Amino acid sequence: MAGDELSMREICARLSAYRPKLAEAPSGDHWLAAVALVFCAPADEPAELLFIERALKEGDPWSGHMAFPGGRREGTDPDLVATSVRETREEVGLELGAPIARLDDFANARAGSLVVSPFVYQLDARPKLAPNREVQSTVWIPVPWLLHPDAAVDYEISRESQKLVFPAVRYDRYTVWGLTYRILANLFEALGRDFRPGP
Repeated sequence: MAGDELSMREICARLSAYRPKLAEAPSGDHWLAAVALVFCAPADEPAELLFIERALKEGDPWSGHMAFPGGRREGTDPDLVATSVRETREEVGLELGAPIARLDDFANARAGSLVVSPFVYQLDARPKLAPNREVQSTVWIPVPWLLHPDAAVDYEISRESQKLVFPAVRYDRYTVWGLTYRILANLFEALGRDFRPGP
């Protein structure tokens, strides 16, 4: 399967050498957010990446979407790393240590001037998770599958009588698209891998 050779050691080495493109911070903590890309590498198994499925909520533009744990920075957060750690603790009950890397900042057009900063973390074993009311479910997706041609799909949505098509990856019943997909693409660019090798 494509990507089998991407060990946790290689992931850490490549990401530690990556120099992320950082955006100019908008004024106010309200317009800053951070997410956590949490890798787990069980013994003798391929590395996995943690995703959450957001709870269904009327009026929420990200209702039911696949995402990484994370959210907006609060005034009590000393920095964006602290934001990613706090949000992960709140959303899935997972306590993180220091990140191993940072990826590019992303501006989120659907949320005005919001800038999202992704941080990468590593765990040695799968932890027990305790999702809160904001999270419908959690899933660990094997990294080799994310890179496999069979994972690549198109995701269609209808908006204002228009049909829009977005690149996506599918695993079981989960479809990852939008901002989370863009962050994944940046991750695999940093790892020197083609992310969408499908037909």
